[in-house]
Amino acid sequence: MAVPDHWIPYAREDGEVIGWIDMQTATPDLIPIDRLGRPLSAVSEWPDAEDALERRGLRFLMNRFRFEGRTVRIRSLDDHRIVVTTAASDAVGDVGEEYVLDFPAGPELVESP
Repeated sequence: MAVPDHWIPYAREDGEVIGWIDMQTATPDLIPIDRLGRPLSAVSEWPDAEDALERRGLRFLMNRFRFEGRTVRIRSLDDHRIVVTTAASDAVGDVGEEYVLDFPAGPELVESP
């Protein structure tokens, strides 16, 4: 799946898309959507949706996640897929296992506490 047409991209000042704002699903409320395609709490005003996305940012993508009982990290993502790996780093020789997940992320990818 890809980014739905009714999601409006929201970018930082440097142009990097950090999420989307869904104006359709919960009308009249707005739903900020993070970079993994997951909804945040609905808000009633556009500036509040922007603030929610700014607070979520992209840093959370550096966190560890759980997938099928394994600890993984995000290796790459785009608007069509998410690649996670069990490798601890991108160092040569740290191969690990890679898994390609559909975008948006499903419930099987869980952010570790």
